[in-house]
Amino acid sequence: MRFVLVALPLAFCAGAVQAEPASAAGAAALTGLFQTYLGAADGVVTIVAEGDAYGVTLDFAPLIAAMPDAGVKASISPVLFELTDKGDGTWGMAQDQAFDLAVKVPGKLDIVVTLGNWTGTGIFDESLKAFSTSSSQITDIAVAEVMTDPTLGETKVVYSIASARYDSTATAASAGGVDSTSSYALNGLTESFSLPGMAEGAPPMDITASADTYVADAKITGLRPDALYRLVAFLVANPSKAAMLAQQDGLKTILRDGLPLFDHMISSGTISTISVLSPLGTFGLDEAAVTLEANGFVGDGLLRQAVTLSDLSAPAGLVPDWAIGLVPSAVSLDLKVSRFNLAAPVALILDAVDFATGPADPSAFEGQMMMALMPEGVVDITLAPGGVEAPIYRLGYEAKMTAGTAALPFGTGKVTLTGMAELQAALAAAGAEIGGQAGPLLAMAEGMAKPGPDGALLWDLEMTAQGGLLVNGVDMMGAGGQ
Repeated sequence: MRFVLVALPLAFCAGAVQAEPASAAGAAALTGLFQTYLGAADGVVTIVAEGDAYGVTLDFAPLIAAMPDAGVKASISPVLFELTDKGDGTWGMAQDQAFDLAVKVPGKLDIVVTLGNWTGTGIFDESLKAFSTSSSQITDIAVAEVMTDPTLGETKVVYSIASARYDSTATAASAGGVDSTSSYALNGLTESFSLPGMAEGAPPMDITASADTYVADAKITGLRPDALYRLVAFLVANPSKAAMLAQQDGLKTILRDGLPLFDHMISSGTISTISVLSPLGTFGLDEAAVTLEANGFVGDGLLRQAVTLSDLSAPAGLVPDWAIGLVPSAVSLDLKVSRFNLAAPVALILDAVDFATGPADPSAFEGQMMMALMPEGVVDITLAPGGVEAPIYRLGYEAKMTAGTAALPFGTGKVTLTGMAELQAALAAAGAEIGGQAGPLLAMAEGMAKPGPDGALLWDLEMTAQGGLLVNGVDMMGAGGQ
């Protein structure tokens, strides 16, 4: 939040304030810039010259007090920081404060956020319209939230983080916008839930999850930070729905100019030493790695998520003896969707839709949106090589599929399995009720398999455009054999 509040006026100052030292005239000029985007209500923006720097106080209490009284109560600490004009088109920023936020919606939501200490520094570059470097450290983060449902009752959630650090850099992108890299490091994470009982009169169900650390790196190319600033400025200038609708042509122009918002982003993070205390006992996970990847609102659409879980553990006694070897200790999944278009649907919305009334013909518009999103009528779905590992077996999988409105799903896949004999023995030990049902299915699958690498069983799969399902060349559906 702080970086947006600082960047918004500075992105458009274009030398409105002379280089150091700070002065009363410079403070007045900066005040005017901030008020352009945050409003001119008394007490919201206060900027004073303090030696070579400008002391900035942004107090949102007057704005909250002026809001229509709908029963909502809110409070927020003033945001405090210093700005230093370096005289070369860059501004230094520094902050050191505690921070509190509270919002209460009677009968629905009650949330309190506290930051024990929030410090940071950064260099804002007017030519980039972004921070070329920035760093934040926060300690003693706590969030307490109570959500009330008229039927289910109260759900209480409490989060705490001992410390968090954020670092980022930004440079000019070759095709416009900004290329940004960032890193995150959180320590001492805890989250507690108190959920309503599953039956009437049942006590609440309490769950506590904790993790030692969360570390992540992210990279965004072609980010358009000025699109965000201009949108915020528009919302401040047109605070009511009626005002926004009256100026929707201007809003659409801002949105068009900001596209594709970014070209590509990828974030990879790892959570370590996870523990979940539940009414069933304590579940554990040594590590969870998560990768998110996406393209912006461009013609070459991309969305990907990958998850790897390592060293899973369950409470002792929860799993029967015969099934202990079946419980996965590691899981990996990497799913990607591509061959769709996000630029065309957004352009269609901005050209065709009146935000007050919607499209003139909703049914026709839905069809146009689907064609814009999938111009070829299909998307490609890729499951990268992954697997499930347990003490007595390893299951591997990968697949490529094309699906959509233009044709039946078709594609290929591969499944491998080691430990078939151990699986069959474990199911046989389960007794007739379980083993008698699963055993014949495993025997049939084994009969259809072919030898794979390192003694594994292998199944090559193919879904045909005619509706056939081939397993190692044998058409199981009788609809598309080769």
